[in-house]
Amino acid sequence: MATKPKLIDNTESIPSLFEGRDAKKSIESTHTQELVIALCGPIGSPLHDVANKIKSVLEASYNYDFCSIIKLSSYIEKYSFINNDEANFDRINSLITLGNNLRKEHGNSILAELAIQQIRQEREQKGKEEETGRYLPRRVCHIIDSIKNQSELALLKTVYRELLYVVGVFSPLANRETNLKKKGLDVSEIYSLIDRDSGEEIEEGQTIAETFPQCDFFLRMDSSTEALIQNRVERFLQLILGTKITTPTTAENAMYAAASAAGNSACLSRQVGACVTDKDGEIISTGWNDVPKPFGGLYINSESDPLGQKDFRCWNKEGGKCFNDEQKTEMATKIVDSLEDFLNPNQKENAIKAVMKDKGLRGLVEFSRSIHAEMHALLNCLNLGGSRVRGGKLYVTTYPCHACARHIIASGIKEVYYIEPYKKSLATKLHDDAISEIDSDVEKVRILPYDGVAPAKYLALFRMSANSRKSDGRIITITPKEAVPRIDKSLEALPTLETMVIATLKKKELRPYTGTNLK
Repeated sequence: MATKPKLIDNTESIPSLFEGRDAKKSIESTHTQELVIALCGPIGSPLHDVANKIKSVLEASYNYDFCSIIKLSSYIEKYSFINNDEANFDRINSLITLGNNLRKEHGNSILAELAIQQIRQEREQKGKEEETGRYLPRRVCHIIDSIKNQSELALLKTVYRELLYVVGVFSPLANRETNLKKKGLDVSEIYSLIDRDSGEEIEEGQTIAETFPQCDFFLRMDSSTEALIQNRVERFLQLILGTKITTPTTAENAMYAAASAAGNSACLSRQVGACVTDKDGEIISTGWNDVPKPFGGLYINSESDPLGQKDFRCWNKEGGKCFNDEQKTEMATKIVDSLEDFLNPNQKENAIKAVMKDKGLRGLVEFSRSIHAEMHALLNCLNLGGSRVRGGKLYVTTYPCHACARHIIASGIKEVYYIEPYKKSLATKLHDDAISEIDSDVEKVRILPYDGVAPAKYLALFRMSANSRKSDGRIITITPKEAVPRIDKSLEALPTLETMVIATLKKKELRPYTGTNLK
């Protein structure tokens, strides 16, 4: 029976290791080429293919010594009873349920905690200098396939920070349906799993819809061909390892502009940004969601009004409140009042709360004082670009609501790209004659998921330091086998953070399932 690796406190060795060095060189000596890459994506997308391709490219082209693929589903199988006689649909459905049960019993980040423990055990076995107990900077990569819950992602980001890259992998719905049919599932089973996978309304559930938008890089896989996966993975690795001068696509520029515009918003509900480009991808205008002011434009922080005395946005009006929420509460109260002949007076307060929890009412946006980001961007575009909007594209950080959809259609926009889904939108339901989420449906305005570098990683991956591209007037050539991650990360804090996670995990006394599975 294998013994558990002993966790070593190596802080006492630091003074002798760094003796005679200045502070900067001492810290630089701890920088590691280690990578942690977590994958996230909806069911039916080629996550496993991407994981295998990242591993093979890093080992063959970038000379990475060790690349492990950590499947979070393997922990569900290890710590739960799995009936191997179940049909594919029942087995997949059971895995989702058992994963939820593990999160509910041991915390929503339990699968990420187990992955961190596995990474730490590998570091103890292969990444430590025996004489000093010092953890060695190594050329290794751990690929986590795949995260399904925000808490899993949050913990990985907290521990690994700059070491971690989160890659969103997705395929169009038709492709995912085809991939799942290969597993022997029928159409009703496929869409049952897709609906459950995208966003269970329980904290411990699979919340892909909320987790996916937080990725650092989005890989759109219109097919699962070897050439496409190779191409997309290579660009991703070139960006994070800096082996090739890579500049943003027009889509990445536009979405970064949209995300930057969102920072202007003071909306109490959410910040949304939008960007309009012409058909060639040239940016015409940006917009964000906020309250309009008299004679045009939106309220903004102004140097001429430093105290905000002329700023009548919701945060600064009547004590700061969401007028949309207020109106919805009044509506719920009126609905309950209209039923007073059928309700016990003591039930009124609970009835109002029940109505307020209804998805349809919560999703209403009609009473907001703010103009939406898409509308602001279109108004600015029509003022600045005129007819250039026709045939153009709209990039927005959140899926458009049904109120904006009709204006997008009328404006002449041809394509819309988004990062964050908005399940309450009725855009396709109310305008199925004019809007489609199907990539091949070119006779309609297409609303499609964004593909490329996430705005949050835009500057980190595209901005270069001075003189980093040339030496003596010539381009600096970096061979893949010598490339190092562009974002530096010291190894010194990692073992400590991993130890804290493992200590918490140990208290949960998680035990592998030891029963006998059905044969």
